[in-house]
Amino acid sequence: MSEQECWLEITLAVPSELVESCSAALLEETGRGTYQMDPEEENELPLIRGFLAGEGAYRGRLVRLKKRVEALFSFFPELPPPRWELKLIPSENWQENWKRNFKPFRACSGLMVCPTWENLEAEAGDRVLRLDPGQAFGTGSHATTHLCLQAMENLKQNASGDPFERVLDVGTGTGILALVAAFFGAGSVLAIDLDPLAVESARQHVELNDLAAVIRVEEGRPQSVSGVFTLILANLTRDDLLPLADIFKKMLDPEGFLILSGFLESQAREVIRAYMRQKLLFQGLALEGEWGSVLFRNLPE
Repeated sequence: MSEQECWLEITLAVPSELVESCSAALLEETGRGTYQMDPEEENELPLIRGFLAGEGAYRGRLVRLKKRVEALFSFFPELPPPRWELKLIPSENWQENWKRNFKPFRACSGLMVCPTWENLEAEAGDRVLRLDPGQAFGTGSHATTHLCLQAMENLKQNASGDPFERVLDVGTGTGILALVAAFFGAGSVLAIDLDPLAVESARQHVELNDLAAVIRVEEGRPQSVSGVFTLILANLTRDDLLPLADIFKKMLDPEGFLILSGFLESQAREVIRAYMRQKLLFQGLALEGEWGSVLFRNLPE
């Protein structure tokens, strides 16, 4: 079995004090979803699991991940060291691993997200979005996605005007934020990503949920997008967000909104300062675990 036909499954057993920090490191190095699991025995350490594509380059990323985890533990010499378990998973079995851990969940009021392989009896008044994430990041189960969804629902309920008139979703992954924006009545949504797998996955989900009339999915960077938007969504890492501050400012409608997530609480101040320098009005910071999300509004010149 060649590396190209495999995924590397990484399972980390870590003390509860470092679960969020190690999960953040694993997410950033894999670039795909991670999930946490309760230990089988009461006194066992919590488990974190993620996957690296077996493309030959995963060895370097695994080394970086191990160094990051070691650095975290160096601040807590009193804690037991992490336990690593590495396993090569055939590509055809990778999605089966995800299926066991991806269950239906409520994205916001009136909306359930359900994988295509699950049967869900929707409650009265609920709409169901279907997802089949495959190899693209973004089932909606991660804290950064929760934070974005909460911010979007708050905007829909409380903002004056229509912030969902023209929406840009940067780093769309499976397209879940774009799909929810359409659920909130978006006039148009442009979803972009650099990963061809993500673009393919998002397009499939647009078709699956009959939203092609609202959502357009393209491969590319924000720098290549023309037009202005009443709402920009960007669930990216801190390193991706910082260079985009001036670009997003230029792309925002004069009274448009910007929702950022994907950074740690410890990185929030740096992200907020970078965007406030662009004369964007800080509207609030939300936290879930060690992850953060921030809302800005544009100030008319």
